[in-house]
Amino acid sequence: MRKQLYIKTWGCQMNSHKTEGIAGLLAQFGYELCDDINGADVVIFNTCAVREKAEQKVYGKLGELLQRKRKSRFLLGVGGCMAQVQKEKLLRRYPEIDFLFGTTDINKLPLLISRCNGQAADKKDRVSISQPCRIEDLPYRRRSNFQAMVTITEGCSHFCSFCIVPYAKGLMRSRSPKEIIDEVTEITTQGYKEVLLLGQNVDAYGRDNPEYGDFAGLLSQVSKVPIPRIRFISSHPRDMTISVLEEMASAANICEHLHLPCQSGSDRILTAMNRMYTRAQFLALITNAREIIPRLNITTDLIVGYPTESEDDFSLTLSLLEEARFGSVFVAKYSPRPGTMSANLPDDVPTEVKEERLQKVLRRQRQIAREEKEKLLAQEAAVLVEGMNRQEGTLFGRMRDYRTVLFPGDESLIGEIITVVIEESSTGSLKGRTLQPLKTPERRGKKGSRCEERGSR
Repeated sequence: MRKQLYIKTWGCQMNSHKTEGIAGLLAQFGYELCDDINGADVVIFNTCAVREKAEQKVYGKLGELLQRKRKSRFLLGVGGCMAQVQKEKLLRRYPEIDFLFGTTDINKLPLLISRCNGQAADKKDRVSISQPCRIEDLPYRRRSNFQAMVTITEGCSHFCSFCIVPYAKGLMRSRSPKEIIDEVTEITTQGYKEVLLLGQNVDAYGRDNPEYGDFAGLLSQVSKVPIPRIRFISSHPRDMTISVLEEMASAANICEHLHLPCQSGSDRILTAMNRMYTRAQFLALITNAREIIPRLNITTDLIVGYPTESEDDFSLTLSLLEEARFGSVFVAKYSPRPGTMSANLPDDVPTEVKEERLQKVLRRQRQIAREEKEKLLAQEAAVLVEGMNRQEGTLFGRMRDYRTVLFPGDESLIGEIITVVIEESSTGSLKGRTLQPLKTPERRGKKGSRCEERGSR
């Protein structure tokens, strides 16, 4: 009988992809993924340390689980960013944890679990935290049969003052183009409709190894693979180039969505964050991007309440929303991350002020997003159907520009690319209807590859 494995994941899409690697690797050693934590033989927490809020969620779940662990027999492992940067704290606070593994130690899991089952007396034999310096080759067990993630870089070398990533994930390193193209080709032959190219900073691809070329060159190679949709995340404004934007515009299967974290609208705060660009440079970049790719949807990340952020600084962030007209914004309250440069600064913006600023950003951005979505009414859009919204009783999917659309339809359409007419704009998702008969738009892409029709009409 196969043993049961439960994995709880926090954090970014890279972490979600790592979880697919954990599941695939342990499947080779007789473990079957399960949805019920109560029936698991092994429980793994794949953690995030980017925000304090994510950490607190992990600590809360650990506290709950350890109450049950004292009464039942299962192994508990903690991995990911928290394990990488807080090993001593985790082991001191929760000695019941059976094993720990770092961000590039997933391949050690079978050995660690074996040592736990063998009752290894020395706790250090059940801990593997290596210096992140490579990209692991893992047998991914993908959760979707039509959307796949493919890692192209790991780590980051920029050392923004607030960011834990270089410490948890290591310096930026790239996979070879051949490995990437081979993996994208493989998932395409398996029938996948969309690939998401992953990295903490994909625009820096190849800078650690000039033989690999740059990100624009990689995109050009990937776009020749006849997969209908190509996305990538995440980008750094400092490293985004015109050649990348031009490649996005010329390749039929690269989607018109760009996630470009700005973090603040204030030059003073951007300098303090060590972001290495100005507000004006950021706005010029997105202006160029929209000129090159007219239907481009730009999304961003913002931090409110960074140390010394004044009302004037915050007002510049609000005005940035007006000028940039983002499709959506992921906003977070600043929280100091131990070991980062900003952790040495006084966290001097009161919690209630941070919350007030966050709510102001959300309110204004909701209105901007609604106004931008209203421009899409009555247009036809190619939509990849992702699932069923049980609460609404409708299907949902994403347009090429990453906006979500709800529409009536049968579950048999999940995983298909269909044409939807946009009929309604709401605060959250767009709503529409499928064309009858169903249309699956395609066009000829580079090198004769068959690709989904670009954009709405």
